[in-house]
Amino acid sequence: MSLEEELSKLRVEVERHNKLYHQHDNPEISDAEYDALYLRLKELESLTKSLDSSSPTAKVGAKPRRSFEKHKHLKPMLSLSNVFNDEEFRKFEDRVTKWTSQKNIEYSIEPKFDGIGISITYENGKLTKAVTRGDGAEGELVTENVRQISKIPHEIEFDAPNIVELRGEIFFRLNDFNRLNQKLEKENGKKFISPRNAAAGTLRNLDSEIVKTRPLDIFFYALGGCSSDLNFVSQKEFFSFLNKNNFPTNELTSYGDINHVTRSVEVILSSRDNLDYEIDGAVVKVNDFQLQEKLGFVSKAPRWAVAWKFPASEKFTKVNDVLFSVGRTGVVTPFAQIEPVLLSGANISNVSLHNMDELKRLDIMVNDTVLVKRAGDVIPQIVKVNHDVRDASAKPVDIPDTCPSCNTTLHLDGPFLKCTNGMSCKKQLFGFFEHFVSRKAMNIEGLGYKINKHLINLGYVKEVADLFKLKKYESELKSLEGFGEKSIDNLFGSIEASRSPTLEMFINSLGIPEVGETTASSLARYFKSFAKLRFADFDALKQMDNIGEVVARHIVTFFEQDPIGIDSLLAELSIQDFVVGEDSHLDNLKIVITGSFKNFSRDELKQLIKQRGGIPSSAVSSKTDYLIIGENAGSKLKKATEFGIELITEDKLDNFLKL
Repeated sequence: MSLEEELSKLRVEVERHNKLYHQHDNPEISDAEYDALYLRLKELESLTKSLDSSSPTAKVGAKPRRSFEKHKHLKPMLSLSNVFNDEEFRKFEDRVTKWTSQKNIEYSIEPKFDGIGISITYENGKLTKAVTRGDGAEGELVTENVRQISKIPHEIEFDAPNIVELRGEIFFRLNDFNRLNQKLEKENGKKFISPRNAAAGTLRNLDSEIVKTRPLDIFFYALGGCSSDLNFVSQKEFFSFLNKNNFPTNELTSYGDINHVTRSVEVILSSRDNLDYEIDGAVVKVNDFQLQEKLGFVSKAPRWAVAWKFPASEKFTKVNDVLFSVGRTGVVTPFAQIEPVLLSGANISNVSLHNMDELKRLDIMVNDTVLVKRAGDVIPQIVKVNHDVRDASAKPVDIPDTCPSCNTTLHLDGPFLKCTNGMSCKKQLFGFFEHFVSRKAMNIEGLGYKINKHLINLGYVKEVADLFKLKKYESELKSLEGFGEKSIDNLFGSIEASRSPTLEMFINSLGIPEVGETTASSLARYFKSFAKLRFADFDALKQMDNIGEVVARHIVTFFEQDPIGIDSLLAELSIQDFVVGEDSHLDNLKIVITGSFKNFSRDELKQLIKQRGGIPSSAVSSKTDYLIIGENAGSKLKKATEFGIELITEDKLDNFLKL
């Protein structure tokens, strides 16, 4: 692979991870892994002298979602450059000394919090706006939700300027996070995967009353834009102003020269596992504001501050057992039960081992000592087994011959153990049922984890069609503890309302392997009726531009094996055929969207395209008809240009979509 090819692929990959972290609050990789990718990208751009304004190295984060009104920051909320050790920090110090022509620089040092950045504006001492970090230039206006956080003062009592932006990090303390998860699990079986994820989800909740019930916390740490009547000479003086006005600041913040920086970072790192909130590093800033101004900024980061990143949180613990769980497709997945260990703010007691190949690779045994980390400080995984300390208590993993749920004989399908008992296996039935009723499938409200489990365990639902026959159990359901009469009535109403699904909704709800929303939509548009899709053969499916051999075989096999009892289900439903609307000028046109937009979210654009008969696609190919491009379009634009695909910019969208 050439340097240019690696550069192009790496830009796409880094941008994807940016969006997972900043926009979806769902990182797939650790900060350390991201930092390695990012540094390699910068290295390649330097080697190839390829500097691009759309590159992830030239911008901050990702565009905010449109759940809330957008608002521009008075002063951008920029990212920080990273260092990982004392040697790299001393290089940063050398640059600061060179640019300022001063020695013995004083720094402020504080923990780098793993929460959600916020910028809160006060006008004449009154809290008027609160805006998320967003893309650094503008974010989401979440003022009412921020007003519910008790730690945030609504007024500046002393020395209030005309206008000031105060920057901080919103987070959950670990005990509060655990209590929240226990409450949510009890209510509906759902939990947040991390304190950061919980803070993001809570801050962006459209119901401020829910926010009010959750104990979000905050540390303030930076000054944003402000009027000329506010003058501080240093970060230290600014912190005195915050403390005087009861704005929470962190107790580990300190000030000193380069030698103090090293000691302070060591103190913060050593305290990491004892804190009741999550951190992933330290932030070091030049203390003097006049020097900060002199140092200025590069395109996405200040020259006067740096993030000293800590290693991923890892700990050794003991494997108590290796068990196997059954998913909705029949895949039986091994997972390790471990001695609970606190990692990045979460108590980890179960770790997935993914499949039989991973089990073999790790060479893991019961009672082994293993190193566990949280990938991206989110997903727990076993890094390695410490074979050097394995003793006589170690026992081989008991790999089941039969399904842990229904005792059906298992078979090996590649690296996966599989149960072929379909919906007669309770675990598979439960998994499929959860998918079938979910928001992006049949969207049946009132069916959470708790009631789904009751319906299956009590035998009221033995196949998915039984969902539409629940009326005969009405009195029994209303008598169940924890299920009110009104909630059951609402559930029945939602079930009745779902009896006439759109074709694409129904196809997506079937849970066919590799068939998600986009493919379901394409199948609906192509076949127009469920009967035509159901009886389509492999060759007919292959006629579609965006259906490959693997997906075509999955579809044919699904309908041949019929694991869910389709005839019984069809008897309860009236599936709408796909009808091309009056405004169908985009019928069957394949349209890809790239970049970010001022007036639309991507989901809105996809819906508008679907409503006009078009097919939103995720990848550019020679068969793509149009590419809609927003800001920071990236590699898809280059590929579309090579194929000669017509481009639609945001200023042409109204005409293109006939809005």
